[in-house]
Amino acid sequence: MAEKENEFRVSPGEAVGVVAAQSIGEPGTQMVLRSFHSAGISSVITTKGLPRIIEIVDARKKPKSPTMRIYMEPGIEKNYEKVRSIWRKVEEVLVSSVIDGFEEDLRTGTLMLKPSKEKLDQFEINQRTLVAKLSQKEGMNVTSDEGIVKIKVKGHEIKQIRTTFVNLLNTPVIGIHGITKALVQQDDDGAFYITTSGSNMEEVVKIDGVDKERVYSNDPFEVMRMYGIEAARALIAHELKETISEEGLDVSFRHLSLLADAMTYTGSIKSVGRHGISGEKKSVFARAAYEETVKHFTNASVFGEVDDLSGVAENILIGKQIGIGTGRVKLGISKADLKKIKGSD
Repeated sequence: MAEKENEFRVSPGEAVGVVAAQSIGEPGTQMVLRSFHSAGISSVITTKGLPRIIEIVDARKKPKSPTMRIYMEPGIEKNYEKVRSIWRKVEEVLVSSVIDGFEEDLRTGTLMLKPSKEKLDQFEINQRTLVAKLSQKEGMNVTSDEGIVKIKVKGHEIKQIRTTFVNLLNTPVIGIHGITKALVQQDDDGAFYITTSGSNMEEVVKIDGVDKERVYSNDPFEVMRMYGIEAARALIAHELKETISEEGLDVSFRHLSLLADAMTYTGSIKSVGRHGISGEKKSVFARAAYEETVKHFTNASVFGEVDDLSGVAENILIGKQIGIGTGRVKLGISKADLKKIKGSD
């Protein structure tokens, strides 16, 4: 254990930030500049490679491909039927997904739906469930006869009726809002779990049988809202590590965790760029050296800002010694020793 600690020990004054930036940036130039997903209909599309790295460090509020892994409680995780019953409650199924077609009459405000038995069976629901869900809507009369669902909308304006029709077709029959696809998968130990395209942790943890402590989402902001900033920090570091490893590259976790710390140490998730860490530096010169140089100097002059030149970037900019490495060391000598030295000359 002591040897392991020595491997990760850092000398005082070492430029850990620059080393981390170099260690992450150089492999980043070798990553593919495209979104990749596994082929086949039974896969969950995810953003990978450099686009995913950029998405994380830019702290984008909505990931392009949010995903979740939902694990079951120990008692049912190897029971396929029970896991499948939970799957039915997860994937969002819209009215438009279970019909073969529809007819609309804007003059009378009538919408005729033609439910598909094959599609209803695929999602393990029936026509009664569809009718019951639509009947919960206010301002309309829903009837069912011989495989046709007839909806009469109250209203006179054609635009209002048309908007209501569109909203009806996009009404969820079952499932959780935001989860467009869900798949039951099995790990090497024989335990079943659910992977999703789309993320909604707040609703998923309410389902009986779901292990609340093992619900995983790749959305740092959602994780922060549910479990706090420490969980979000761990997720950012883990997602960076996984994304880089998938490209066949290797970066020490120390550098990735340092980046995650820098993004979250204030208690919220901040991007690395000019709208986050770099744009909020105390030093005027440090902010101006990154982007929007004229804006930062103009604002600094208008508001009378003072730069105490305590950081690295600003001292490099003006050619002053930086406080890193030997630049942190200040040698002093007592007057008595100085006299001895002069006397020996």
